[in-house]
Amino acid sequence: MHLSVSFTALAAAGMIVSAATPALADTLRFSHFLPPGHYFDNDVNAWGAALDEASGGELTVQVFPAGQMGAPADHYAMVRDGIVDVAWVNFGYTPGAFPIADLIDLPFSLEVPRDVASVAVNTWYAAYAGQEMSDVHFCLAHVGAPGALHSAQPITLPSDVAGLQVRPASGSMARFIADLGGSAVQVPATEARQAIERGVANAITFPWGSIDFFGISDAVPYHIADTLYYVGAGIVMNKARYEGLSPEMRAAVDSVCTSEWAVGVGASWVEFENNGRQVLADMGHTIHESTPEELAAWHEAAQPSYDRWAATMVAQGLDPQEIRASLDAAVDAAAAAQ
Repeated sequence: MHLSVSFTALAAAGMIVSAATPALADTLRFSHFLPPGHYFDNDVNAWGAALDEASGGELTVQVFPAGQMGAPADHYAMVRDGIVDVAWVNFGYTPGAFPIADLIDLPFSLEVPRDVASVAVNTWYAAYAGQEMSDVHFCLAHVGAPGALHSAQPITLPSDVAGLQVRPASGSMARFIADLGGSAVQVPATEARQAIERGVANAITFPWGSIDFFGISDAVPYHIADTLYYVGAGIVMNKARYEGLSPEMRAAVDSVCTSEWAVGVGASWVEFENNGRQVLADMGHTIHESTPEELAAWHEAAQPSYDRWAATMVAQGLDPQEIRASLDAAVDAAAAAQ
């Protein structure tokens, strides 16, 4: 009888200790391919801290930068296959995988400030992600910094690109350059300056701040002020991992998968890039503001990009006009909410 009482007492004591011990935090592995300490890396860590707070410390985020877990083009598959729990995915890095999202990257697709563009893209693509990303949990979509055309010689019209070699920012930009009669030169950003100085390339499509950051500013003193393109990207999570969380923890994840965070993740990076325009102006560079007639010519030159995208949509049984109209409506709503 004495032994039975002791065992019961010990068991009760154990239950008390167990109840008083906080649950161990569940760690989510988040992968991206930019360097540690990069503006974007800092924003991702802020996103993780917000999730930690929203979950009451039950969900923490361990960030793996610099492509430690895999190549940039593999990040979507890494999440799908459970190699990592969460990842930042550049949609264009896996050509043909997200044809609806390809609309984001087309030239002049989003001629609005980045915060408006990101809110619009997140709202718009959330309605389509289930069609293209059904094997992961979609968190958010956004765009990076606005990109422009920078060159070693003056360019004001699409016809000026004919015969030039251009280092494009994406596959969409490479095809656009080809439409203009130019040739795409595929070199890493770190080698762009040497390519331009050697005459291998005459121009580059790039965000503003990176021109000086990568030491390209001396090689490209001419710039077109208009936003030529954005690059679409987003955060996705392993589907089983998300669905295996408690309702409370899923709600915590949902709280950082919002339009606010679509703007916030990458905001400091975009600020750096946008400030680069003034840096180049202070260097005495020529920043050309397109006239309405010139901009109309650029829009007309971009039409083949939309025709190719529309043909892909039709081939998949989708309505390209409806999809594009829904993006335009999301842009209008995001702009009105500012």
